[in-house]
Amino acid sequence: MNNISIRNGLHSGIVIMVLGSVLHAISPRYFLNWYGFVGYVVFLIFMVRSVLQVRENEGGILSFGPAFVAAFIPMTIGVYISSIFTYALHNWINPDLIFLMKEIVIETTTVTMEKMSEMFDIDMDEDEVLKKLEKVNYGFSFGSLVLSWITTSIMGCLPALIIAVFFKRGEDY
Repeated sequence: MNNISIRNGLHSGIVIMVLGSVLHAISPRYFLNWYGFVGYVVFLIFMVRSVLQVRENEGGILSFGPAFVAAFIPMTIGVYISSIFTYALHNWINPDLIFLMKEIVIETTTVTMEKMSEMFDIDMDEDEVLKKLEKVNYGFSFGSLVLSWITTSIMGCLPALIIAVFFKRGEDY
């Protein structure tokens, strides 16, 4: 089981790196806007693929625990590879992504604040919020890489649990 899960994790990481590179080549803005969503879809595909392959390898029978592990391992490995790729992209390949990310956050926040103030008739101090956004560190340090990997791995437990529930099979099936 572990070989299948590890292989799917490596494949998901490679696919995410390739798709991330393509998105970045098309436009760094596309990369920043779509990479997370694309990565999530890829993770889900490889998590399900891993569980189905493990279940097939076990003769069509797979209990909840092994199904969870079969879904969780590829996601964790894929997230690790994706985190390293993102770190390299932001720090070595295209350090200017940090400035673009800051610009996107400020644009999005400004639009959101304008819509909220119109919708709820609230007077917001945009200048104060923008000053605070300017001070935020948008860089990717090694510590943020590790924290991102741990956080995403923990959050990946939920889809792994759901996948395990749907794809577990006992002898009565």
